[in-house]
Amino acid sequence: MSADRFDEKTRPYDNYLKVVREEIQICKGTGYDREKTAVVPLSEIARREEERLRALQAQEEERTREVERGAPRKLRGEIPIGEILDVLRAAATVEEVAGVLAEMVANVVPRVLLFWERGGTLYGFASSGMGLSEVRLLTIEIPRRLLWDLTGTAFDLDSFRGAPQLVGQAPEFFEILGGVPPEILLIPVQVTSLDRWVLYADAGSETLPSFEMRLLEVIASRAGARADLLLERAAGRSI
Repeated sequence: MSADRFDEKTRPYDNYLKVVREEIQICKGTGYDREKTAVVPLSEIARREEERLRALQAQEEERTREVERGAPRKLRGEIPIGEILDVLRAAATVEEVAGVLAEMVANVVPRVLLFWERGGTLYGFASSGMGLSEVRLLTIEIPRRLLWDLTGTAFDLDSFRGAPQLVGQAPEFFEILGGVPPEILLIPVQVTSLDRWVLYADAGSETLPSFEMRLLEVIASRAGARADLLLERAAGRSI
């Protein structure tokens, strides 16, 4: 620094400007310009890291106490398959089966819409997390062509997970749902030789969470089998 940096004959304001200019030049020479760059002090970073480690330690201690108490921890996305099958077996009507299926899938993927497909038409049958009233659900009646428009595939036996296409009936469908999600899930569910359910799910404006596709397919298949049995029983009683 220059010898006249704090020259008493120079006004204090000029001295201040000299100090600032010299600091800026030093910072620029080391690749860090304080005029344009903000940096958190290391002491602040250290303080935050210490708080984070304390929080992690507290969480770990709580987990240890839960294990010692034998308290079960249930996380979103975990499906107790045995309990689900018990609930499906206890369902007394096809409507109950559809409701159980929609709610269980919504435990993994938050927005679910179940279609009843027959004669080339998709009818709204059950929903969870969609904000659709029963009356609104009853008005949903869409040609089966929608499945091709959404996936670009025939969608016969295989499930679909991916970004939806926006052609044909798709824009109108997403208008009903209130927006276009970045990713969708579709699972076919065979019920009878004439009837099929199509399980649609999305996560709103977010991508789908991680889950086991095969597990959801098994649950959907069991639900379809239960619905088939109940339909057969109802047909037998009506004869």
